[in-house]
Amino acid sequence: MSIIDTIEAAYDARPMDRVRVPEWEVKDGPEMMIYYKPATQHELDVINKAVPDGATGSRWNTQLVILKSLDESGRRLFSDKDITRLTQKGYSAVISRLARVMVAVPSMEDAEKN
Repeated sequence: MSIIDTIEAAYDARPMDRVRVPEWEVKDGPEMMIYYKPATQHELDVINKAVPDGATGSRWNTQLVILKSLDESGRRLFSDKDITRLTQKGYSAVISRLARVMVAVPSMEDAEKN
């Protein structure tokens, strides 16, 4: 197996990570859990192209959260058109926290705990 095949196999085999977002929970509702796999270089390139020149870092963070947020089955939680609503109603600190987690690569031990 080549090195690139090994890298692809390791990415595909990695379980999704998850992060709880209590700030987006409603009273008496379920826990808000967002699943994701750490961002790849290709995904970061896609975000860099999607964010207009001169846009703020918060716009980049929001685009990342939109792209990477999944439900437990691996389906996207947001569509690309949700950017305006998420920037208007999603707390900046929460989006920044989610973006930081989504670009970090946790250890395999941490991933297996999730």
